[in-house]
Amino acid sequence: MSTFFNSRFPSISLSGSVIQILLFPCAKFLEFVLPDWGVTLFGVRHSLNPGPWTFKEQMFATITYNISIYTTNSYGMILVQKLDLYYGQSFVTFGYQLMLTLFVQLMGMGFAGYLRRFSVYPVKALWPTILPTIAMNRALTRPEPKENIYGWTISRYRFFYVCTLGMAVYYWLPGYLFTALATFNWMTWIAPENVTLAILTGSSLGLGLFNPITTFDWNVATSSYAALAQPFFSTCTMWFGSVLGGCIILGIYYKNMNYTAFLPINSSSAFANDGKPYRVQNVVSNNKLDEALYQKYSPPFYSAGYILTVGANFAFYPVYFLYIMVNQWTTVGQAYVDFYQGLRRGKGNYEGAMDVHSRLMARFPEVPDWWFLVILLGAIVVSVIFLNIYPVDTPVWLVFLMIGINIVFAVPLSFLSATTGTNLGLGALIQVITGFMLPGNPNAFLFAQTLGSWALAGYGDNYVQDQKMAHYVKIPPRAVFRSQIGTIIITCFVAVATQNFIMENVKGLCTPDQPSRFTCANDGAPLYASSLMWGLLGSNRMFNEMYPLFKWCFLMGTGIALVFLVGQGYGPKYLPGVREKLRTKLKPKTFALMDKTVFPFVASLFWLNPILIIQGIQHWAPSNLSYKTPGFILSFIFMYWLPRHRLAWWEKYNYVLSAALTAGVAISALIMFFAVGYNPIKLEWWGNKVSYAGADGSSIGILPIPERGYFGPEKGSFP
Repeated sequence: MSTFFNSRFPSISLSGSVIQILLFPCAKFLEFVLPDWGVTLFGVRHSLNPGPWTFKEQMFATITYNISIYTTNSYGMILVQKLDLYYGQSFVTFGYQLMLTLFVQLMGMGFAGYLRRFSVYPVKALWPTILPTIAMNRALTRPEPKENIYGWTISRYRFFYVCTLGMAVYYWLPGYLFTALATFNWMTWIAPENVTLAILTGSSLGLGLFNPITTFDWNVATSSYAALAQPFFSTCTMWFGSVLGGCIILGIYYKNMNYTAFLPINSSSAFANDGKPYRVQNVVSNNKLDEALYQKYSPPFYSAGYILTVGANFAFYPVYFLYIMVNQWTTVGQAYVDFYQGLRRGKGNYEGAMDVHSRLMARFPEVPDWWFLVILLGAIVVSVIFLNIYPVDTPVWLVFLMIGINIVFAVPLSFLSATTGTNLGLGALIQVITGFMLPGNPNAFLFAQTLGSWALAGYGDNYVQDQKMAHYVKIPPRAVFRSQIGTIIITCFVAVATQNFIMENVKGLCTPDQPSRFTCANDGAPLYASSLMWGLLGSNRMFNEMYPLFKWCFLMGTGIALVFLVGQGYGPKYLPGVREKLRTKLKPKTFALMDKTVFPFVASLFWLNPILIIQGIQHWAPSNLSYKTPGFILSFIFMYWLPRHRLAWWEKYNYVLSAALTAGVAISALIMFFAVGYNPIKLEWWGNKVSYAGADGSSIGILPIPERGYFGPEKGSFP
């Protein structure tokens, strides 16, 4: 399901909470119908039905499912290389895809062994994001008492099935019968051809800044935030960051910085200087940049929203590292000391651990480090063979460079994820490094991005997170290891087969007007745009000639982190005294103005999290506030108001409701695709046309293309 809808925007997937709820009745059914048939091997009996379904079995099945959803990240590289719309490389066969997907997954699994000592065994590695999963499974597997909660007596499971069925039926409205309910840009209907109105309030071309009601589609409403699971403070802070980002985009756009006013304001695609989608085939020869062809055609140009997204990504690194490391430096330092002592003295993973979880887990045989090492070495060998048998023009040393970078950064990033619940990928860093070392080679960029940004630290983190879940619920480590390896191999085959079905059977895949929303706006399009920016042209051109502002974003991020650190460290101590001194020295009107503006802003630095603000700023193209405002409203209702006023109802039904509505959308969307999307049956009427009938449905800029036929520098003098 995740792979099938990966190219759809917004994507659709079955979350872990949905699977948890579906697992239990299926397991109870099998417990009832399966006979107790089995065999005894090495003194252990293995039966089809060994007894009642237990909490541990429920958790083990959940962990197994979690692994299966991590197999689509190589799909982006495959999509960009294979489709004629992008690079159109004929050597990207089924064997190529399978080999790439397998060694990417297995390399991440091997890396998980390296991360265990930092992110599984330490007591401080809590992984707060997995605690709701454990709590929900525990609630599902124990008898549910009959109770009356504000007049509600329905059981969790009946509530789940009613809501799932209701959403599966309802989703036909925004998904097919009345699509304006999904893209509810009603403000643009007042003056459809007004470009400024579309930019400010629209959902497609525009930013959705001033539209309070943007959708009646559950999938759209929850595409940016886990509105019924994420704390309201986090959602609110990120939403505020997104509003701030929207204002910055408007400034970039109306100043026509880097020719953005000739383009759509918030697109994740790359454009040529005539305003049309960039065709890389016009500048590439033998899979590398041809300078003569490039000077005849065009540099790639990017929207204001995409420029903000890239710049905010660079600013995010110093903010994240400085803010988190200053606040958590003792914890991170102790983890390195423990790791060093473990290697030097040959300690076992649980040796010296005094917490209850480690003491109870010590009775199970550990997974030896060399098991993970063998997997990692095997994956490296396969990757080297891969680079030598396929014409990807990528040097073998790039594999070891990506491993080296991840060895340095993966430990602090993984440990910080385990202690704080926040995540930082290495994508932007890998882009810059590859762009400097291998400019003009987009295939090398795509390989480095897939391996360095996602496979090692990313997949390793995911697998370690599941191992921590098993650690909490006392599932033997070797059982989890077998499950992870087996599931990786099986799901790689399934994922590759699914993505080939999509690429071969979805008409208009990755085009902006694809009827079923398979526009690739969140996978193929931005990866293709990044490959042009950093892979084809290289980091030197980007930083010094085309977008020099990018290199200053690192310094901006450092400044933001220092402001918050100083403000939160010294502000509570000194601000009251400063305020009282200014009260006596300033005129009453001046002080009153500062009391309403400056002091509240400074006080906000004491509790705002800059990481969440930057995360909000960077999550724009292709997303906009039309995808965020509904999630903000839902989060206020379900994560702020209900826990304070209807706590018992919220505890029993909140997560079940979220899972049910998500399941209903997934079931309905799958049926809808094969019923009316595979061989398109168009329903032509006002309710399916109005959202895209005016300026908001176009891909235009506010400035017309000059009479010479293109904007930007003269041909032959491109940077």
